[in-house]
Amino acid sequence: MRGAVAGFALALVLAASGGAGAAEIGSELLGRPVETIAYTCDGPADAREIGGLVALRVGRPLSEDDTGATIQNLFATLDYSDILVVAVPGPEDGVAVIIHLWRSYRVADLVFDGKSSLSREDMRKAVPLQEQGPFNAAALAEGTNALERKLAADGYTRAAVDPEVTFDAPTFTARVVYRIAPGPRARVTAPFFDGEIAPFTPEALAANFKLKVGKPYQEARARTDAERLRKFLLQQGRFKAAVELIASEPTDEGSVRPVYRIAVGPRYEIVATGVKEKRVRSEFLALLEAQGFDEDLLDQWVGTTREGLQREGRYRASVKAKAEGSDPVTVRVTVEEGAKYAVERIAFAGNASVSNETLRDLIVTRPKGLPFVQNGYLIDTELQRDADAILGYYQTRGWIDAKVEKPAVTAGGKPDRLDVGFTIVEGPRTFVANRQVEGAEHLTEAEIDGLLSIRTGEPFNPSAVRQDAAALTTRYWNTGWREAAVRDRWTLSPDKTKVDVVFTVDEGMRSFFGKTIIRGNAVTRASRIERQVAWKEGDPYSEEKIAETQRNLARTGVFRSIEVRPQPANPDSQEHTVDVNLTEARRLSLLYGFGYQYAPGATNPNDPFATAGISYRNLFGRMQSASIELQYAPVSGRGYAVANFLEPYLFNSDFPLTVAAFASREPIQDVDVNRLGTFIESVRLFGHLRVGLRYSYQYIAPTNPEDLSTIVREKYPLSAFPIRQSAIVPSLFYDQRDDVLDPHRGYYLSVAGGYAFPFLSADAWYGKVSGQAAHFWSVLGGVLAASVRVGAIFPLGGATTKSSTVPIAEKFFAGGSSTARGFDTNLEGIPADLTNLRPDGSVNTSDVTVDYNTQATLATTPGTGNCAPTYTFSDVNAADYDCSPGPRIVGGNGFMAWGFEYRYPIAGNLGLSVFYDLAQVWANASGIHFAFEGDTGLRQSVGLGIHYMTPIGPLRLEVGRPVELRTIPFQVTNTVCDSKGEHCVTTTLYSGPKAVTTEKGRIFLSIGYPF
Repeated sequence: MRGAVAGFALALVLAASGGAGAAEIGSELLGRPVETIAYTCDGPADAREIGGLVALRVGRPLSEDDTGATIQNLFATLDYSDILVVAVPGPEDGVAVIIHLWRSYRVADLVFDGKSSLSREDMRKAVPLQEQGPFNAAALAEGTNALERKLAADGYTRAAVDPEVTFDAPTFTARVVYRIAPGPRARVTAPFFDGEIAPFTPEALAANFKLKVGKPYQEARARTDAERLRKFLLQQGRFKAAVELIASEPTDEGSVRPVYRIAVGPRYEIVATGVKEKRVRSEFLALLEAQGFDEDLLDQWVGTTREGLQREGRYRASVKAKAEGSDPVTVRVTVEEGAKYAVERIAFAGNASVSNETLRDLIVTRPKGLPFVQNGYLIDTELQRDADAILGYYQTRGWIDAKVEKPAVTAGGKPDRLDVGFTIVEGPRTFVANRQVEGAEHLTEAEIDGLLSIRTGEPFNPSAVRQDAAALTTRYWNTGWREAAVRDRWTLSPDKTKVDVVFTVDEGMRSFFGKTIIRGNAVTRASRIERQVAWKEGDPYSEEKIAETQRNLARTGVFRSIEVRPQPANPDSQEHTVDVNLTEARRLSLLYGFGYQYAPGATNPNDPFATAGISYRNLFGRMQSASIELQYAPVSGRGYAVANFLEPYLFNSDFPLTVAAFASREPIQDVDVNRLGTFIESVRLFGHLRVGLRYSYQYIAPTNPEDLSTIVREKYPLSAFPIRQSAIVPSLFYDQRDDVLDPHRGYYLSVAGGYAFPFLSADAWYGKVSGQAAHFWSVLGGVLAASVRVGAIFPLGGATTKSSTVPIAEKFFAGGSSTARGFDTNLEGIPADLTNLRPDGSVNTSDVTVDYNTQATLATTPGTGNCAPTYTFSDVNAADYDCSPGPRIVGGNGFMAWGFEYRYPIAGNLGLSVFYDLAQVWANASGIHFAFEGDTGLRQSVGLGIHYMTPIGPLRLEVGRPVELRTIPFQVTNTVCDSKGEHCVTTTLYSGPKAVTTEKGRIFLSIGYPF
């Protein structure tokens, strides 16, 4: 292969990366301008990639440095085994350069031939070669040694590994086979203990091992046994015990003898006063998990125990611990809990310039207040932090010599109360008289002013000076001046009321990004990797862009390891070559698992399920991914199947595209809704803003429409089903929370729209919009959270039956663990008004969004129905009917929900919350209004709960109840539809004193905060 590449050249003899680069260049040609550059290669080569790695340029003089850098760059990719550069005189007194390249071989197959206890995955991780990666003879030998070591650690002490390589010259690939002869697996023989073990016997110590004599040897299990033996000795009171596996000795009989270095140490006896010895021992053992026994451990236990007692209100608790003697060592601990105290008053003195209210907001300590929320307990560590917070407030606002004396704790007005006093010595307040920046030749005054927080005439903050110096340094480092140094100094006036601040900048030399060397991408295309690189060649060097590139590559999910390593700057050009070393992750992964879901109100509420899936990342080396996931619940028959394809860079842009096809059977109470469809979606992040756009096409139909609410069936006859829906759904999400899982401050805003329209035989025709805003404040040591949600749906189909139908799954609902927590899931709404019936005596269903009616259907066998014990029907025999009580989901086209919650930490990850919710669902968007209770107002609910923070979010257990408990009348009805389902007739069978239901509280267990 031969090609011409603009800006190309090579030179001299250089050895690198296991290959040798040579140049046939006469000394008389050096310094002449390069006229042309071409290359030859004995295999496929990417001219664009090669051109990007060559340091020489057409029109620039041929030099040894540029040529050496070119050879080094090409070798660094590991794609070439040899390089030869030839330079000859050109027709115009310049030089013509030809680069001859010889391709490296790549590993096509990596085979492990031979049976052992090691899995293929374990062996694959042990060897440095990887499939589709470059072949290297040194790595082949290293893999052989690594496999033999791993086999020996698994008990194969006589294992032999013989590598075999078959080269395929036309494709430049190599087939690597490691032939493994593991030999017999060694068995464990009695261990040897190196050290004084008295008073224990070897047999007593070995009894704690799980790796028993005669079992196959495994080094990992032997090391685990060492830790298990240490724990045993700790439990025997040997608090300084140490056990370590130091060798695995093969024996003549083919066994392995584990050798442990052991130090039993003296025996420790605990003498406890005021606390149970068993508890102290347990706490000591917990501390000994991570450290040895010494005075620091005792001090740590004393401090932790005393703080724990203070958190229970026992502020004056006394805790002592002392070790004495040699063997045995006696540890005497004394705990005097004392009486319970609570803070009665907090006073401030000396704060002439700062109000008491401002200082109170700075501290955590609080007087006794509401039970469970403000217990008023006093803790020394928090008291000291409060004093530090007050001092920090003063010192960062100009009072640089301020002092806060040790807080004084005195007796309060009652025997179980304490007063806390903070005494402040303010001193003079210092203001900035002058601010100067010297030596900043490459920053404008506007840029400097934007970087610095110190302002002339404002209060002086010494810590802000250090932060400003760091800001200046960071700015220089991220714009190429990597050697820049910034020094700060400030000078006080004699009366300490004024200060002059001076920043001195030593800019140094500016450096730039040079070549980017990418290696390790066995499959991934270099062009896709280059998209993640945050710089261009010639840009000012920036550590920030190095870190950004690392993050970009990690976000792709394609690589197992990523190292972005800049080289020292070239002294002549001040350019940094950057090596991007990658190890690709496994492309194929499997998903499987089992779970359980509870669906209240459904026919089968207890519903176990199984999940399975397969995904393939980095399709065709383009960072694309495809996946299939299935879930099935055999009891209910519910589940889903979804296939996804992700193109991260649509048409080589920064916009990703997801294409999916799905089928599902999902519950809406005891009605199963079938969905079959597809969607395409693009989601893009712009800083804190996420913008999404989706188009979907769905076929929606209830599996058992006869179980739909009577009112739903009246509003939407069976002929309205199935519904085909074609919809565009845009969305915006702006997030400024400090923590996504457990926010303490900040806010987020979300807006989603939807337009379903007649297209490709679609029936549904409506518009939908919804939004939510939530804010979080840190208040009194806890978090106050508030949220508001609003939604509206606008049917657009006019009088036609199907096009005016909004699928029930697309409607709004309220009630449950995220809205209106005093009501059942999705069952808060407006019931039928039985005091305002139609002229024919039927219920006016136009405003109903939850159906409390009991549905009566003919029993399979007359006289066996379950209605009879409860009801007596006037015209028919109740025993001929089966009764299914409500309420049932109807949903609506208008929705509003408010939520207010206070979350307070109790201990560790455990917290308490109190909440107040308001919500309502209206049949039409025009019905949305803000009003409390009444027939159509927002229903209120209150409650409290506990939550435990887990790695995936808080686990919540909450109890809620409506503020206004209502008794709601309903009817027992029977609905009969014709064979086509176009006309349904509902008959009221019973409406009387037995047809009432009374609201009550609800309990919810869920994961994640409601907002």
